[in-house]
Order: sequence, then C-alpha cells, then structure tokens
Amino acid sequence: MQKWFKQILVHLAGLSFAVLCCYSCKNSRDEQNQKLDEETYIYPVENRSQGYAAMSRLFATDSLLYMSWVEQIDSLAILKYATLDGSTWSEVETIAEGTDWFVNWADFPQIAVNNGYIFTHYLQKSAPDTYAYDVMYMLKNVDSGEWSEPRKLHTDSTQSEHGFVSVIPFKDGFMASWLDGRTTVNRPDSLKQMTLRAGIINVDGSLGKQWELDDRVCDCCNTAITNTANGPVVVYRDRSDDEIRDISIVRMDSTDIWTKPKTVYKDNWKINGCPVNGPAVSHSKGQTRISWFTASKNEPRVEYAYTLDDGLDFGIPAPLTAMGSAIGRVDMSTDKLGNSYVIFMDKGVWYASLRLHTSDKNGRSIINSDLVSISAERASGFPQIAVFKEYLYISYTDADTDSSAIKMIRIPLDQVEFLKRR
Repeated sequence: MQKWFKQILVHLAGLSFAVLCCYSCKNSRDEQNQKLDEETYIYPVENRSQGYAAMSRLFATDSLLYMSWVEQIDSLAILKYATLDGSTWSEVETIAEGTDWFVNWADFPQIAVNNGYIFTHYLQKSAPDTYAYDVMYMLKNVDSGEWSEPRKLHTDSTQSEHGFVSVIPFKDGFMASWLDGRTTVNRPDSLKQMTLRAGIINVDGSLGKQWELDDRVCDCCNTAITNTANGPVVVYRDRSDDEIRDISIVRMDSTDIWTKPKTVYKDNWKINGCPVNGPAVSHSKGQTRISWFTASKNEPRVEYAYTLDDGLDFGIPAPLTAMGSAIGRVDMSTDKLGNSYVIFMDKGVWYASLRLHTSDKNGRSIINSDLVSISAERASGFPQIAVFKEYLYISYTDADTDSSAIKMIRIPLDQVEFLKRR
C-alpha cells in the first residue's frame, strides 16, 4: 500500500515525475517476468525476429514449430518466418515485403503447413480508402523451396475490406475462412453487410470451391477454424439485426454442405460497434472447444465451452476470469491427450497479465495462472499458443511507445499443473 501511495504522489507531482514512474513500472515488469522464470516452470525462448517486430503466428507439425512475423522499417512491411526443431532455429526466410500493405494489430498474416506445402498471406491495399484491401496468399513447395506468385484469395474485385483470415490443412491443400466486405460497397446502407466466407486452396496454387457462410457478421473480429472428425468448423462473432454480437459456429459435412449458423451460447451482448475480439477454437479426442471474450451485462470476461459429442451443441460456458477484469484476445490449443490450453489477456494494476487456463479431456479445470505481464495497448496484438514436442510454446508482442519486439516462452506439458495459481 505504501508503494502504491508513493506512486500516486509521484504521478501528481508533474509530467517529469510521471515519466520516471512509467520507467520504474517497466523495470518492475521486467523484474516480475524474471521472477516468474525463477519460481515457476516458465522458460524464455530466444527467437529469430529482429528490429521492430510484431504479429507472430505459430503452427506446429510433429517435427517443426513454424513462426511467422512482420518486421517494419519505416513504411516497409516484411513478412518472415523461421522454424524451430526443439532446440535450434532455422535461418530466417523473407516471404514477401511491400510498402502498400494494410498492417494492423488485429488483422495479421497466418501460416499453415500441409502435404509438403506452406501457406501464408498478407493484406495489400486495393484503394486509398483505409479499409480497402485484398487478401494475397502464397504457397511454398518445401521440396523445391520455391514460393508461388501472390494471388488473391477472394474472387471479387471490390475495393472493400477482406481479412481476418484463419487457415487449416484440408485434404491435400488448405481451407481458409475470412471476413469479406464485397457487399459493403455499391449498395444502399440497409444492404451493406460484412459477410463470412470460406474456400479451398489447392497445392498448385489454384482456388477451389468457395462458400458464403453467413451474410451478416461482426465487422472486424478474427475468425477461427479447425478440423473435426465430422468436418471443418468455423467460429466467429455474429451480428443480429438488433446488434447482438455473440459467437456462432458453422460446420461443413461430408457432402460439402455447410450447416446454418448456430449460436454457441446466448450471451446477448448488445454493442453498437465491433469489439475487435474474436473467438478461438481447437479440437482433440472427439471434443470441440471454444473460448471467447464477451462484455454482456457490462462484465468483461473470457468464457470457455466444449462439446463431448463432436457436434455443435455446447454446454453452459465457464468464465475463466473474474467478472469485469478481462481484456480478451484469446488463443487456444490442445494436446494429444485432449487437454486444452487457453491464453488470454487480463487487466492488471499497471500492465495487463497474460494468463493461461488449462483443462483436462473431461473439461475439468486444472490451473489458471498468470504467466507474464504485457502491455494492454493494441500494439500488443494477439498472443499465440501451440503445443509442440511436449511443450507449450507461447509468443507475444512486447510493445511500448518506442519499440516492439516478439517474445517467446515455453512450459513443459508435464509441469503445467505446478504453475502457481495467481
């Protein structure tokens, strides 16, 4: 209490003291993270990003952990990736770069691997308007080492918003979902709606079949996609005529027909604007698990629900945060035993806290623990989590007003239960 009171006095003393206070807070945060490394089973991992870097994405195969990220030099954005075999990083490879990209803290490139091919994408401006950009994808043939020429993921040519891509391996190629704004231009205001779409990308770089999955969705929340035994599912933030923006799910069955959108749980969150806070989904052992942020009843929180029958019917969600404390920005992964791992951002005194919630294959909560402190600003983006070689790997952006760097930690799976409850 005495320390807190002194910090308040410093803040009131003037701008120069406030600057010193902020510097002190940053030092305190660094000390706290080091202390967490010493007292728990959280281990820092060096990575290959350099300079002003952000927007890391993780994808794990049995043999390699892939990480992509974006580095910025003035107006130039550079998409890069490297792989980790468990002990050694590969050389960094530049995938693409440009000065005409749409670079955004919440709408970021993805990376996925399947059948000897790597998929990635970036967002390229299609007009001077702020939210006029296209999704450009590329494929790499791992054997030849060659990247395909960039191609547009969507089939329309409207100068509108296209983004918030999620992607999974599908058959011999890939399947992606994204938000598509083709119906937000050249139409009366009453008919301008953001849509949710999905499509297949073949390994030769061509596009396969595409679908409109929902004709009215929230404008700028990330989508999430995963494979299940009954077909791919896409999870997203829906939008009703009454501005209820709850989480919905659709699934493609064996006949390539998609189900109608179904609400995962009726939070009844009414908000006249996009919260920029989409869901996460994972699947293992016949269970589909979903986590998401909501602020219904003016109680910001992260919720978690799962289904045991590999279907679309979810039980009553469990809150993973104290009511009113959550920031959200969730991601999740599952291991081969069916245990699930959810990371999200929670409010702190000076900085936000990056938290981990784990549950077993039956949905029983194991641990809910603070991992590291992190800036609550948008520049921190969306942390990532992946299970790889008996470890949890977590990457996040350490951002402040002058710099941005990607940090990574790992936690042994057999030691997660020993993390301190905080």
